[in-house]
Amino acid sequence: MNEPKHEGADPYANLSNRTTGHRPKTGLMIIGATVAVVILLGLVAFFVTRSENNSDTEAISKDTGAEAAQNAQQEQASVTVIGQPLPEYPKTTSMVAPPAEDPAVGQTPPVLEGFSFDGTPVKIDPADGRAKVVMFVAHWCPHCQAEVPLIQKWIDEGNKPKNVDFYAVSTSVKADQANYPPSKWMIKVGFSPKVMLDNPSGSAAQAYGLPGFPYFVMMDSAGKVTQRASGEVPIDQFGTLVISLGSQPATP
Repeated sequence: MNEPKHEGADPYANLSNRTTGHRPKTGLMIIGATVAVVILLGLVAFFVTRSENNSDTEAISKDTGAEAAQNAQQEQASVTVIGQPLPEYPKTTSMVAPPAEDPAVGQTPPVLEGFSFDGTPVKIDPADGRAKVVMFVAHWCPHCQAEVPLIQKWIDEGNKPKNVDFYAVSTSVKADQANYPPSKWMIKVGFSPKVMLDNPSGSAAQAYGLPGFPYFVMMDSAGKVTQRASGEVPIDQFGTLVISLGSQPATP
């Protein structure tokens, strides 16, 4: 709403007539003020940019998939598979395969030796004495794009059992598909589990019996498969499975 106009004398109209002494050099004052404002804005921009860069650096934790992605040199890499591949995923209408119907339950998955985005070696060894979850994701998969941030949020909230390790395998990379490259995706999510890169042939995914995306293989501390799941598993159900994995004894 516009302010009402008041009729009458302008108190500033005859200011020059009522001011004694020398008149200020208005032009110089305006130039000086303009220069000061420009300098101030430059300093503000510098410190804001510096703060944002520091925040981005601090947001990426050390020794994580996101850190490796931040220094990405590659999006795919060689993989060595040691051991027998897991049997095919059972035909079921459930995203979480019932253990009684899954022929992989009780079997030991093969060892995977490969690399992350920055060339750091990554080894997934079922027999290293640690329970673990291995998840296979594709950057272009909408279900993966929905699930991965939820899993990271679940981890950030402190839900992951300390005796359960998480790994992700980035597979089926396609430069002409959405959300490429996967390294940028991992940075955006702030993904904390280690990420292994699959080769163009998808050897790691095939060795673990991948049926679709996302795909999860859970194994106990003895290296035996306890559960497999495929699809966008509700985070509450996912959390229950992982917490149960961390609390159960190793399969003899």
